[in-house]
Amino acid sequence: ENSMGVVCARGVCVLPDDDDIECDVSLPEDCEPTIVDKVLNSYLGPRLLLGFASILYGTNFPLGALMNESLPPSAATSARMLLASLALSPFLFKLEGKLAPTALLCGCFTALGYITQSLALVDISPAKVSFIGAAVVLVCPALEVLINKKDMSIRNQPQIWLAATLCIIGVGVLELYDPTGATPISEVFSQIGTGDFLAFLQAVGFGTSFFITERMMTEVPGQALPITAVQVSVSALLCMIWCIADGWIGTAGSESYGLPMMLFDSSLQMAAAAVLWTGLMTTALNRFVETTALGKMKSAEASVILATEPLWAALFAALWLSTDFGANDYIGGALIVAACLATSLQKDDFNGFFELLGDGGDDDESPKSLPSEKPFE
Repeated sequence: ENSMGVVCARGVCVLPDDDDIECDVSLPEDCEPTIVDKVLNSYLGPRLLLGFASILYGTNFPLGALMNESLPPSAATSARMLLASLALSPFLFKLEGKLAPTALLCGCFTALGYITQSLALVDISPAKVSFIGAAVVLVCPALEVLINKKDMSIRNQPQIWLAATLCIIGVGVLELYDPTGATPISEVFSQIGTGDFLAFLQAVGFGTSFFITERMMTEVPGQALPITAVQVSVSALLCMIWCIADGWIGTAGSESYGLPMMLFDSSLQMAAAAVLWTGLMTTALNRFVETTALGKMKSAEASVILATEPLWAALFAALWLSTDFGANDYIGGALIVAACLATSLQKDDFNGFFELLGDGGDDDESPKSLPSEKPFE
């Protein structure tokens, strides 16, 4: 249980950072806060910072599709993970030794998320991949029941049931509802393809990674960046194996598919820029931004802000790739985002609902769950 006031969101846990700036009172000039300190210690600063992180995460999906147009998915994902692992390598050996085996296992699930995300972007739209990826609100509670044997009854965890219901309906609308009416009822399930399955498998990979990461960081707070360094390093290794298995290495014209050669190939300029952005900015830098902002706010607030990621993914897909949206995308996407927002609620917020049902209020003392279930990129 969270006995230290640890703040968790998106599989990241940090200790609250509410301390004032330490300084030598004999040197008043040293007590003057910097601009960064002023921003982080303000009310809006960390919230805007986390909102910026959510926007950056949203760029992953359209840029992933853009990379797949010029590069094999294995090459694009491998290059991205390699850059991220190099950027985070200073933190790699700061990992607590007792966390190493679990962190390596966690990295395998992280790799599953990134690999299936990249493959899904070949077949379906970036917005759809992002919305389906939000199904982590189903994966994390399921793991709580299976692994932690946690009581997930509707009376004890109503917010999880609300989130799961909204998510299932949202995914159903997204996948099965044809706003044109051209698909007969008997053939609605034929609309579900390999890309949709891979997008859901992405949620399983990231959701399991979030679950394992949160357990590690609740046990040993302050390990967010070392654990992330292990995750991306394992992902880079598995993506390298994927590249070998993919068969493009050594084939004619593949010389520019790897780093650093792709940076110097004029035909791959856009893809190379996307690799640099997603590897260094949205994977490495963004985790640093996220952990910095999380220490300054509550889990519920953080979860709400990060729940906007699929909306940003859809917006960037529309702007950069001219993706068209149907009624199923709007309705299904809205329901899935609502599911992410529902995880920020607490059991006490449903007391009025239970009273209407004649079930009384909050009459037990079971601990409230952490609203940490949120999509990754």
